[in-house]
Amino acid sequence: MSDVPLSAMPWLASPLAQLARLASEQHLAHAILLTGAPGTGKQLLSQALAALLLCKNRQADMACGQCKSCLLLAAGNHPDLLTLNQDNNSIGVDEIRRLIDFTQGAAQQHGNKVIVLSEVQRLTEAAANALLKTLEEPPQGCYLVLQTSQPQRLKATMLSRCQRWSLPTLNEVNLFDWLSQQYQGSLPRFLFAFSGGAPLQALALLQGNTAAEIEELLAALSRLLQDESGLSTLVKNLEGRTDCAQILGYFLTQWCSQHSDVAPESLQRLQLVYYRWRRDEQQILGQNKTLALTALLLEFKSIMRRR
Repeated sequence: MSDVPLSAMPWLASPLAQLARLASEQHLAHAILLTGAPGTGKQLLSQALAALLLCKNRQADMACGQCKSCLLLAAGNHPDLLTLNQDNNSIGVDEIRRLIDFTQGAAQQHGNKVIVLSEVQRLTEAAANALLKTLEEPPQGCYLVLQTSQPQRLKATMLSRCQRWSLPTLNEVNLFDWLSQQYQGSLPRFLFAFSGGAPLQALALLQGNTAAEIEELLAALSRLLQDESGLSTLVKNLEGRTDCAQILGYFLTQWCSQHSDVAPESLQRLQLVYYRWRRDEQQILGQNKTLALTALLLEFKSIMRRR
C-alpha cells in the first residue's frame, strides 16, 4: 500500500517492540492475530515479525538484514515462510491443507517456520475448523501470523487460540501531522473521517490522486442539492468506482451530522434508501446500475430538500 518504511510509522513501533521482546524471551504465542482497520499496517507488521522470527542474527526489535535467512527473505524465496494472500471472497479447505502440510517437518534453514495468512474472516466454516487444531497445537518452532479487519466475524474458538494485537487508528491531529511528513501537497480535511483515521489508507488516497477526485465528487453531490443539471455527469463519474458506496455513505453521514434539526423520520428514510441501494447493488444480477444510482441520488435530493 505504501513505500513508507516501517521506521516511519510510529504507531507500529510499540507493538513491534513488544512482539520482539516476547520472541527474545521465548514467550511469544505461536498464533498471533493482528486486528485493525484497513490501512493501519497489519501486513507490514506481519512482514516485520516474520523477518524477525526467521532472522539468525536479530538485533533489538528488527531483523539484521544481512544473514542468509534475511537475504533469502529479501529475494522472496525463503523456504520457511508461507504467505497466503487471499484475493477471493473466501479461503477454502485446500489452502488450509497447504498451510498444514507446510507446518510438517523441520525448517530448511534450521530455525523457525512462519505462516502469514491475511483476511482470516474469509475462512469458510470447513476451513476454519480445519485450522483450529493447528492453532491449538502448532508444531514446535512454527508461528502463525493471522490478520483481519473484522474480528467480530471470527468464531470464539479461533479467537481463544490466538494472542490478539489490535493496531490503532490515529486521531485527527496525529493523522495530519504524519501525512504532512509523507506528502508535500495539500491535505483535504475530509481525509480523517473518510479514512477512519487509518494512516496508510489516507496516504494511498493522496498519492493516487484519489483524494482530489473524491473531493470533487463530494462537492458535486452538494451542488446537486441545489441544481439538477449536473446529475447525469455525476452519475457517470460515480458509476463503476469501487469506492462509490463509501463516497455516498460518507456524504450521507456528514450531511446528517451537519443537520441536527432534521426530523428523525427523514434521517431514517435516507438511511433506508441508501442501504436498500447497497443491498440491490450486491444482490441483483443484471440490474441497470445507472438507473438505480440516478434514482438514489434523486431520492437523496428529494428528502434532503424537504427537511
